[in-house]
Amino acid sequence: SRGVRTPAPSPFPRRAPPAASGNSVRVRARRERRPGGARFRGMGSVVASICSPCGGSLPPAPKAAPALSNHGGDHATANGERAASKAASTEASSAPPPEPDVVVEEPPKPVPTTPITVETLQGDWVNSVGAKIKVTGVEVSLNGMPMKMHPVMLNDDGTVASVGRIWQLKGWREEDQIEFKEAPSREVMEFARSVYWTRATESRMQQWEEQMSGLGYSGSSKDVLNRGIEGCMPGSCDAKARIVVSDDSKRDKEELALLNKLIQDFRFSGLHKIPPRRVIPDYSNRGHTGLSVEHVHYLATSFKEKGFQKRRNNTGHDIPVLVREQRNSDLGKRSVENWRAKLRDEKGFPPPEHYEQLFSQDEFYTSLGNGHFNQALNLFFCECTSLYKDVKYTVGNDAPLREAVYQGVDAIVLRPEITLRDRETISRLLNSKREYKWGVREDGSVDIADASEDHSTCKQFEAMSKVLDAVELNCLVRSELNIKDSHRVGQ
Repeated sequence: SRGVRTPAPSPFPRRAPPAASGNSVRVRARRERRPGGARFRGMGSVVASICSPCGGSLPPAPKAAPALSNHGGDHATANGERAASKAASTEASSAPPPEPDVVVEEPPKPVPTTPITVETLQGDWVNSVGAKIKVTGVEVSLNGMPMKMHPVMLNDDGTVASVGRIWQLKGWREEDQIEFKEAPSREVMEFARSVYWTRATESRMQQWEEQMSGLGYSGSSKDVLNRGIEGCMPGSCDAKARIVVSDDSKRDKEELALLNKLIQDFRFSGLHKIPPRRVIPDYSNRGHTGLSVEHVHYLATSFKEKGFQKRRNNTGHDIPVLVREQRNSDLGKRSVENWRAKLRDEKGFPPPEHYEQLFSQDEFYTSLGNGHFNQALNLFFCECTSLYKDVKYTVGNDAPLREAVYQGVDAIVLRPEITLRDRETISRLLNSKREYKWGVREDGSVDIADASEDHSTCKQFEAMSKVLDAVELNCLVRSELNIKDSHRVGQ
């Protein structure tokens, strides 16, 4: 409400303001483009009117002359339209982009800590290798087939320990999902493959049905118990999707080349006769499940009844592949503990006292290939009793067998620094490439890469015995021998 006082005229002449430079024009233009620029321009007008010698407003700026084209036409209107369009586009481009919709994700649910009891397992599950599982009481059914010999096993405190001798419980992985280890005992479960049980829901069962149909488990193979011919059962042989190699011959050559390289990289020169009593299975052998006691007795029975066939001219028994191991090395300790656990769980191998003498030594050998062969010879060394007959394994007058039992057979020996992964690869390829017969040169070297494939027929038992784990191989031997009333049925 206060009036604006007009200052008295100054006795000194006012200096004309300097002409606006290009920089000041640009600065003023930037200020006018800032938010609130109109307010600053208004304040500038008030200040100018206060400081003006006349106390009034500034004189209006002279009008610019109209722009002429080459033809003398007036382009001011067109220029104005273009300027307005440019200003509008500048304003639109400088507008902030719209903020994206914020999706609030639910925090992950904590892993359950409640103990897993037999009540926890009741109901339907789907495991990570494609099998449907149903638990009723302590009975477990796999794809509708009750596994009578593999019920739910409990600890002393009532918590679940395992499902028979095929899955060892590890614990909760997440809500409604439990992790098992595919191992026959807890002593060897640490590095075994994990199998996950997930609680069956309607949506998960629909996904399972689609997966099984895509893998070929449809039509009559869905009901394996009522079909007229022997067929596939989902989950019984690992129904996980796998990469299919179209050129099998190329794959065989590549895997043989890999096997040859690993053996050549780590082998000691020449062949070495190693007595079987100094050999135990390597920790990596057959997926850490060790040996099949029934296959060991199967071979020993064959040696006793048919005589020992010594290897001659690259024919006969396979060449053992061994690792010279140290007692105090990490893999040496694992091999010893794994074999000790096997001897406690499986009655039928040579007695533990036989191996404890070996474990007290600084050096011993572990087998990557032909492990059953060496332990079958140890049955003769200890004169053990057969699993199936009340007879002892004795050498008698079989000279080749005596030599193999007490002196050993020619073997490839690898250095102890070979890694666990490379041991597993050698063990797996020695069994899976059994149809490729490779020989030994005079200097003891081998060249597996050029091995020729043996197209002669062999028994299905022999082919399957190379790729099964210890538990599966026990069952295969009983089937081969038609044994149905042994105390070992179900083990």
